[in-house]
Amino acid sequence: MIRNFLFHRVHPQRDELWDPMDVSLFDKCISYISRHYEVMLLEDLISLPDLKTKANSNIATIMFDDGYKDNLIYAAPILAKYNCKASFYVVTDCIDKNIPTWTHILEHIFQYTNKSNINLIFDFLPLELQVTELATEEIRMDYLRVLIPFLKTITHENRNLVINRVTETFNDIGLPKIMMDWSDLLELKKAGHYIGSHTVTHCMLGTMSNEVEITEELLVSGQMIEKHLGYFPKTISYPVGSHNDTTIRLSKEVGYIAGLVVKQKLYDPAKDSIFEIPRIELYNENWFKTKLRILNVIEPLKEFLRYK
Repeated sequence: MIRNFLFHRVHPQRDELWDPMDVSLFDKCISYISRHYEVMLLEDLISLPDLKTKANSNIATIMFDDGYKDNLIYAAPILAKYNCKASFYVVTDCIDKNIPTWTHILEHIFQYTNKSNINLIFDFLPLELQVTELATEEIRMDYLRVLIPFLKTITHENRNLVINRVTETFNDIGLPKIMMDWSDLLELKKAGHYIGSHTVTHCMLGTMSNEVEITEELLVSGQMIEKHLGYFPKTISYPVGSHNDTTIRLSKEVGYIAGLVVKQKLYDPAKDSIFEIPRIELYNENWFKTKLRILNVIEPLKEFLRYK
């Protein structure tokens, strides 16, 4: 079984909404992983002719989603320290425009706006989310903790209606400049890391119905990587793991050979679809719990207790 470890941000500064992994914890993770597993690039692994016989291999891969600048500043030196290569899946609009993903944009706006009045009366929102005022930062934060998980469950079109309303109304602050640019990605490529696609806009592909739009998200992101880095990527990381049969079919059609999801389980090449490769996400938690995730103890235990 192959362990695919997924990270997002690595940073010494804390965040109450989506806390980056602390630099010291990331160092401990990579130290442990590099000592106990053979670390490979996923893109090298899936190109092996005997991939399906690797079920009992002691192999691990390291991956990052989104394309945050701290990946280069804090994570890359630690990867070099332990001689590990990683795959970085980037949102090309975020790289081009130096804007965060839509989830991070909402978090930043709700946290720092000085405005309180907003019309979020949409019939597709549950009543508790239909509001016209969010008077304080505390109220906004509590509201956001419910809003974002709900937005991940609805259609692409309705989600964009809410996101656009928020950004148009709470327009009194700028967005943080925290993403890598193409020169940063070229630096990672030269160091032996791999750059793959995470779509153009970090849209949730499985919630989209327009195949032309889905194809554009998949194709244009790959073409942008090819333009700046010299190759069309082998891999597509589905944002938030959102995908369906249409996503997989169109991913194949535009030229990807593998797709990545977010599932807290090991990858069995003999059983798992190469377009639904699972990854174990690691968070900013204490080392004991992080180690249990690395060893894949937590999710099987949850499953056992759920069905006991």
